[in-house]
Amino acid sequence: MEIHLKINDVRGQDEKGRHILWINDEDLRLWLEEHPQYVLQTIVQPMLKHHPGKLQEIIDDPQIRNVIYMKEKAAREQKAENRKRMKQAEIDKQRRREQFIASQNYRQSVDYIHNVLGWNNEEGIQEAKG
Repeated sequence: MEIHLKINDVRGQDEKGRHILWINDEDLRLWLEEHPQYVLQTIVQPMLKHHPGKLQEIIDDPQIRNVIYMKEKAAREQKAENRKRMKQAEIDKQRRREQFIASQNYRQSVDYIHNVLGWNNEEGIQEAKG
């Protein structure tokens, strides 16, 4: 494991022979924010695996339960919004297709009038209608 932090002071060693390092809290916080997977995999998962009571405490905490609920609610709302957009896109596509078919039918009828009846302009069509 490699952690890049500025060590301000080495305070000595503990009874297990590990070095006691003094670092800036802000520097450590920034590093942990940059590497959230490290925190989850190295600290949180083993703690929850070996101490199931901690998981129950986390679940029972109303603030954390509310955060989880709000995240799930946001995900559900996003999914519903995506479905709504997809449905609207399908409706728009169908509407454009219907407009294209209507335009194509109109063009074919105008071409029929021009080719079969021999009228070459809109004035001739107006006179025939009138």
